[in-house]
Amino acid sequence: MSRPLAVTALTALLFAAVPAVAEAKNYKGRSSQGRVVTLRTGADGIINKASVGWRAPCGGKIVFTSRTGWRPPFDSATPDAFMDQGTYRVNAGDGERGRITSTFVGQRDPATDRWSGTLAVKVMVTKRGKVIDTCELKRLRWNAR
Repeated sequence: MSRPLAVTALTALLFAAVPAVAEAKNYKGRSSQGRVVTLRTGADGIINKASVGWRAPCGGKIVFTSRTGWRPPFDSATPDAFMDQGTYRVNAGDGERGRITSTFVGQRDPATDRWSGTLAVKVMVTKRGKVIDTCELKRLRWNAR
């Protein structure tokens, strides 16, 4: 085998053995409430940012409306699935505070490169340290592509 042909064959073999590098990607979609859902993956294909708008019914005719964002570390995350649970607090205005507990789950369909999942939210609304209402969103479905 001639030297140039051997170098070309060796180079082709090396490039075939190196896996392709994924690119960071943005996904956008809607929830079952019609709210915007955004996801971003890193070059490794793992979710590194997510955001979902939601509304949770409370007692009476009151609805707690918010938008929750997530960033790593997630409780679990792979290029095809993630899950995160946690609690945070927000100032709801007029001296009211919301203690929001959420469970955010998603999975990617590799055939279509689309994400889908669910969001569950519980909100405890307090004023001057006393619980004045509770709100719950049992299962919000979402998808993004």
